[in-house]
Amino acid sequence: MMRPLLSRLFSTGVLLLVFVSLTLSGAASAQPPEGVKDKESTPGQFFTVVEPITSDSNTTFSVSARQVVERNATKGREAVLIFEFLPGDIAPGSSEFGTSLQLANFLSTSLTGARRRIAFVPQPLRGYAVLAALACDEIVMGAGASLGPIAGDQSLDVAILREPVRVLAIRQGHDPDLFLGMLEPNRDLRAVRTSDRQLHFEFAENLAEFKKDHQVIEDVPAWEGGQRGILTATRAREMGFAKFNADSRAEVARAYHILGNAAADDPTLGQEIRPVWIEIKGPLGTRERASLGRLIEQERQARVNLLLFEIDSPGGLDSAADALADLIAGIKDMKTVAFINDRAMGVSALVALACSEIVFTKGAQMGDVHQLLTGRRNQSEELAERQIQALAGKAAELAKLKGHPAAVARAMVDPETILYSARDKNTQAACFVLKSQIDAEPERYGDLQIRKQAGHPLTITSDDAVSYGLGQVVSDVEEFKSFYGLRGKSIRMNGPTWVDTLVTVLTDPFVSWLLLFVGLFMLVLELKLPGIGLPAIASCVAFLLFFWSHYLSGTADQLEIILFLVGMICLALELFVFPGFGVFGMSGVLLILSSIVMASHTFIWPTQDYEYREMGFTLLQVTLAMVAVGGGAVVFARYFPSMPFLNRLVLKPEPWTVVGEEGSTNKPSMEGYESLAFLIGETGRTTTVLRPSGKARFGELLVDVTGDSFFIEPDSLVEVVDVQGSKVIVKRMDI
Repeated sequence: MMRPLLSRLFSTGVLLLVFVSLTLSGAASAQPPEGVKDKESTPGQFFTVVEPITSDSNTTFSVSARQVVERNATKGREAVLIFEFLPGDIAPGSSEFGTSLQLANFLSTSLTGARRRIAFVPQPLRGYAVLAALACDEIVMGAGASLGPIAGDQSLDVAILREPVRVLAIRQGHDPDLFLGMLEPNRDLRAVRTSDRQLHFEFAENLAEFKKDHQVIEDVPAWEGGQRGILTATRAREMGFAKFNADSRAEVARAYHILGNAAADDPTLGQEIRPVWIEIKGPLGTRERASLGRLIEQERQARVNLLLFEIDSPGGLDSAADALADLIAGIKDMKTVAFINDRAMGVSALVALACSEIVFTKGAQMGDVHQLLTGRRNQSEELAERQIQALAGKAAELAKLKGHPAAVARAMVDPETILYSARDKNTQAACFVLKSQIDAEPERYGDLQIRKQAGHPLTITSDDAVSYGLGQVVSDVEEFKSFYGLRGKSIRMNGPTWVDTLVTVLTDPFVSWLLLFVGLFMLVLELKLPGIGLPAIASCVAFLLFFWSHYLSGTADQLEIILFLVGMICLALELFVFPGFGVFGMSGVLLILSSIVMASHTFIWPTQDYEYREMGFTLLQVTLAMVAVGGGAVVFARYFPSMPFLNRLVLKPEPWTVVGEEGSTNKPSMEGYESLAFLIGETGRTTTVLRPSGKARFGELLVDVTGDSFFIEPDSLVEVVDVQGSKVIVKRMDI
């Protein structure tokens, strides 16, 4: 009885085990394909060391690096510190020996809590700054980089420098003669390999003594291509002196399994965090670019060091997004964080890529850059091929600059890209690459797995943001604040000000048209009324508001304002100095109209479909304004003189009282006068204001005259001083 029971129990157990194993394997096979599983991410931070190295910069590095080490030590972790050494554009190779050695000693002895101290040298580095790079545990060099020579200020005695350099080499476990050879490049340094396959460096004068105790199998110059004292990236890699070659921070971060958001400098290190929250919402246009530029400059003046950009945008104009991205990417003195609370779709993804760090909320998404939102109604317009390539290159450039995966950024724009997850055999790091990169270097990448096929731009959701190495994910705003140690702290919110609201109102198409109409009409009206009064002031205010609002919105610049002012000067010359509506008058009108059209949009000449539509709308707007001004002038001339009280403002010629045979009032005829030269020396009185042209009466003749001064009042005594054809020139007679 027991055996059948045991047999059944055993069979049941076997069946259960088979069922469980099949279930687990089925569940595993049902998982979505993922990229190469990389090692657990390592905490780390990049620091930029730009020459010249100074005591102040050393103090900053000391405080910042210690803070990173201590912050991770409290969590039981050891951080990787990566120091990028740049020669700088102003004074490469000019670092002093004392400050350079001070930084070298700090890096080699004072950061015991760090897991590794890495020197990243992407460009040739020479002078005493090389000592600081040699003081790190490991060195990573760019393909075209080099180290040395160390020799700098020739006024220093090399004998004094030898001992500190030798001690540094021994402390770091390197051959002292290698460092000394970089310090004294004129000495002949040999690279000697012994029978035990070990590589040694010996000066030529000591080589005979060295061979007495070692069997030498290879003896070659230490320097490549006769460049004494210079260690190239190729030679450093061959000797094992440089761990590997990398041309960007992103590659270095991947090699050491550091999250991409550490690939940018952190200005908040060693400082009290002073955050500000800036909203970027809705379609991106020129107004948003100009407004954000003013906000950032305002926060810089307030000494803010942490900018939190909340992005919720469906896209917008490529030019505006490109300018916004450049603006944010160029910020060096403040840490920038993109908080995608809902979406950063279309070209707004460039703004997120320009930030040092990206954080998603649950359900947020980013990418799918396949269209623009153009025009005043945000019509969608598919990207042209040239736009795709330009934006894809821009996205990759921003990602590379900020430590985000460049291949992923390009895949968000270019629909034809094929994206792979892979392992870089040079650095043994997991990465994302494009098919074009694999085709170019087929031996470099392994463990290939397709993450995106050709056909449509990539969209990153919060569910796969981490797997793409693009950012972190939080559940809500409070968790986002905790992520940066801001929970419970007051964060100042910053957004559009009253100035931005006013600019938005003034740049509305109807309001812009109204300002143009008022400015032009009041300008015409001023020419009809004596003196510079209310019409002139109203015209100035209207044009001032028009150009001020378009300047702040980013469509107008100094050029448009200068063209308008020059146009007004030309008109004034035509009216008051060279009457006759000739060259100056036409030039003035063209300059004014050109400045108005140019101030209405960012482009000078349209090249895209939406730009042609914008240009057409602007030309229609200006044409309607001019037609309205013409109609208003006709109505003004017809009805304004008969309006009570207001008719006193209109210039009218003095009435004539010459009575003909039939008792009618007539204006004396000018017929029969082939020349008005007989008026020279005659005196008369002005019947209108002369600015400088107007009318004057000489006896029974009413003549068009031009004053020799800018302004002559009505009923003033004048004398004819010259006649040039039909042009009669008068001067005011002092009484």
